[in-house]
Amino acid sequence: MNENEMLQDDEISLFDLWEKLRNGWRYVVGGGVIGLAGAGAALMVLPPKYEAVAVVQIAQVGQVSYAQLGQVMQIPSLNVEPAAQVIERMKTPAFQTTVAQTLGNRGWIDDLQHSANATAKYISLQHIKGTLAQGASSLIEVKANASNPEDAMNIADASVKELAKRHSELAKPILEKMYSDLKLTKEKLISAEKELESINKLVANAGVKDDRFTQLSLMTGLRVQKESELFAQRQAIVALETALSAPATQPTKAIEAVFVTDKPVSPKKTLLLALGLIGGLLAGVVAVFFVDAWRRAQVQRRAVS
Repeated sequence: MNENEMLQDDEISLFDLWEKLRNGWRYVVGGGVIGLAGAGAALMVLPPKYEAVAVVQIAQVGQVSYAQLGQVMQIPSLNVEPAAQVIERMKTPAFQTTVAQTLGNRGWIDDLQHSANATAKYISLQHIKGTLAQGASSLIEVKANASNPEDAMNIADASVKELAKRHSELAKPILEKMYSDLKLTKEKLISAEKELESINKLVANAGVKDDRFTQLSLMTGLRVQKESELFAQRQAIVALETALSAPATQPTKAIEAVFVTDKPVSPKKTLLLALGLIGGLLAGVVAVFFVDAWRRAQVQRRAVS
């Protein structure tokens, strides 16, 4: 068989295919109609799902470093808990059960008790990546799903508050130590100021006689040492106060108000109808070839008999 004959066979095959589809157009159209009807029925049966979104700032605690020679340096803040660990915590049934009990959401509690996969039904989480210049990001996105906007907002809000409570407990020992250091440093500063004041009086009252010169030099050196100590303590107080105030230290919170969609996010009407139509048309095409094959088989069976 030469190339021209093969092309002719292909053309005939395509023509026969078109003829079969044209003759069986009722099956194709009927399949499309049935697909659309099925999609419409699914839209009526499937419950709507609304989504609330909150962008959450993970709690941070300011850090200071006491370097050599009494110098104090402020270093970047640390997250109370890494973002990946926060996400895993919020996915646990224990965390979500606590939130559900706070809201009195019996359906959520029952789902958690009967299925391990229920944790992804109401809350989904995502870590918001930072740029290389920003370093590790301390932001996560919390999405809460419910059958109405109010419940979705309540779930998102309660989840953020419960996370803030857990992080407050984690940060408490660190903050208490920093406040204790700040109080102690202020007390040392007051004591050093009094000592310096006494030394200044002694230096002012001391004469300049030769037999007192050595004593005066010692008092002057002591005064310089106390002044240096005072400077270091003031520096430590500033560093601690800066580390304990925002933005170095801040609680877990939503950086903006929780956003809730006005329209349900699922089921997606357009997508579902399009899938129903396409699926119905494909089913109609398959039906055309199936019926054609069945008819051919019947004809051959009759011819043999």
